Amino acid sequence: MKVKEQVRLSIQSNAGGSGKTTMTVHLAYAIAAKGYTVTILELDQSGSIKRFVGLPPVPKERSMAAVLDKDFHGEYPLIQIWTEHLKNVTLIQGGASLEESIQLIISTLASKYHVLAHTFADYPLDADVVIIDTPASLEPMGKVALAAATHLLIPIKPEYKDSDGASELVAWYNETVRELRLRPKPEIIGFVPTRVDLDFGPHKMILGLERQKGKVVRKSNIAEEETLPYQIHQLGYTCFPIVRESSEYINASGYGLPLQVYRPGNKAIQDLDPVVRRILAILEDK
Repeated sequence: MKVKEQVRLSIQSNAGGSGKTTMTVHLAYAIAAKGYTVTILELDQSGSIKRFVGLPPVPKERSMAAVLDKDFHGEYPLIQIWTEHLKNVTLIQGGASLEESIQLIISTLASKYHVLAHTFADYPLDADVVIIDTPASLEPMGKVALAAATHLLIPIKPEYKDSDGASELVAWYNETVRELRLRPKPEIIGFVPTRVDLDFGPHKMILGLERQKGKVVRKSNIAEEETLPYQIHQLGYTCFPIVRESSEYINASGYGLPLQVYRPGNKAIQDLDPVVRRILAILEDK
C-alpha cells in the first residue's frame, strides 16, 4: 500500500500502568493486518515489551541504545515479530542499555532531544507507521519521542490522580513544543481511557458511564461536565471510547502474542478499533 507520508506515533503518558505497551503492541498488529508496514521502537529502559512479543533481552548493539548512539550510521537492528501470522511488523527493543543513553541526554544540550528526529532525517526508516513506546517519565525520553513524532496518542487511566494529570500533560506538551521549536508540531490525535472496569465505582464516576444489559451507557446521576471525557474535550482534544481492562491481555503476553492472535474472538479487541480507524485515515489522507 502507498501512503502519502510516514506516521510516527508516540504513545505517551505521565503515569505508569496506563497500558502504553499493551496499546503499542495491539495497534501495531491491527495496522499491520490492514497491509501497512509497522515498526515498533521501545524507548523504555524497563524493556517490558519483550514479554508481549516473546523475545529475550538484547545487548546494547541490538537495542535502541545503538540507534541513539553518536556512532550510529543507519543500520537499524530490526527484528521481525509474529512471523507465523504477519510479515510486516518489526521491532527495536529498549531495555537496560538505554540507561546510558538517558544519562547522556540529560547531561547535554537541549538539542540532544532531537537525536531520534535527526536519525530519521539522516537514515529514513522504511515503514508506513512507526510506533514509539515510551516510559512513564516524560523526561528525557518523552521529549526525544515527541521531537521525532508526527502524532501523539495518550492513554489515561480513569483514576483521580491520572485524570488530574491530563491537563498537566497538555501543558508539558505545549511547553516542550516551544522549547524544542517543533515545526510542525506533533498532532495529539486524542486521549484513550484505558484499563477501564465499569464494575469499579470510581471508574464509573470519573467516566460518567455504566454498563446496562451488556451495553455502555451514560450514567444519569453524573453531570457531564464532571466527567473525564468532557474535561478532555474542553482541553480541545478527542476522547476515544474506553478500552476495557481484561486479564486476557496478560494471558496473551505470556505467549508473546497480541490478543488478536491469542483470542481472536475476544470482544476487548474491538475497543481499539476507533483509534485504528483514525490512524488509517491519517495514512490514507482522508
